Amino acid sequence: MIEIFKTDITDKKLADKLSEALKKVFADYAINFDLDDQDRILRVEAEFINSEKIIETALYLGFSCKIIPDRLCMLKKNSSKEMQEQWDNCFRSNNIVWGLEPAKSAILANELFSTSSLKNILIPGFGYGRNAQLFTNNGMNVTGIEISEMAIRIAEQNYNGKVEIIHGSVTEMPFNDIIYDGIFCHGLLYLLNTAQRTDMLNACYNQLKPGGYMYFSVLSKTSSNYGLGREIAPDTFENAQGVQIFFYDSDSIQKEFGAYGLQDTIEISEHAGTSKNTSFDFTAVVCRKPVS
Repeated sequence: MIEIFKTDITDKKLADKLSEALKKVFADYAINFDLDDQDRILRVEAEFINSEKIIETALYLGFSCKIIPDRLCMLKKNSSKEMQEQWDNCFRSNNIVWGLEPAKSAILANELFSTSSLKNILIPGFGYGRNAQLFTNNGMNVTGIEISEMAIRIAEQNYNGKVEIIHGSVTEMPFNDIIYDGIFCHGLLYLLNTAQRTDMLNACYNQLKPGGYMYFSVLSKTSSNYGLGREIAPDTFENAQGVQIFFYDSDSIQKEFGAYGLQDTIEISEHAGTSKNTSFDFTAVVCRKPVS
């Protein structure tokens, strides 16, 4: 993990003074300054960082020290191994954590795909397949991508080989050279960092047939869980389980989806897990690839 602090330190002697004081408390921290930066940057790198103690130490020595939220970043980059361990543990503990009913976004996507006569559908983040049943029931061929072996085992019990499920991370797409009529993805994109989101959208769009649809469901900044946890980047928060979540608004949707034939956005309230009492605000983002 890396944290960036703004200070009022103007010369190397004062920077060394604070560095020495911090090293006495945090011997394992990598500490350096960029005094040429207009914010007189203090940069700290470690597996876990006690920001409050760092600020307290600086203030005790008479220095101003504040976290710069929009310059924070995670040392962990959502590696495939980390994500697989996380989701295997989730499905091992909770099994069908979201129940068997499809998400509202899947219901809307199914209506769009059906009326558009789409046949071959790709679902990155397949999970245990609760959203795929709508598509298969309407005669669509579904291919899923899922990182969790535990989720795949649960899905295979329900689908008995009727759906192809590729074991892998969406950050490593593509897994084949098939061109799909439609792509549906719910509750996944916002768990990736900026570079991974861009790569995934590119990969999906490259596997989309001209005239085909991409349907992504992402968390909105209006959701009740926005701002909960530790802010690690603009509109990105790390929750108690160590999962980073990016929340979208109209500007970020335009920025990330604008190049992929953005057609429409739909505000949706989705239940949290199997609970009917808790819900979060999502935005369904609909894109269509130009025919020519």
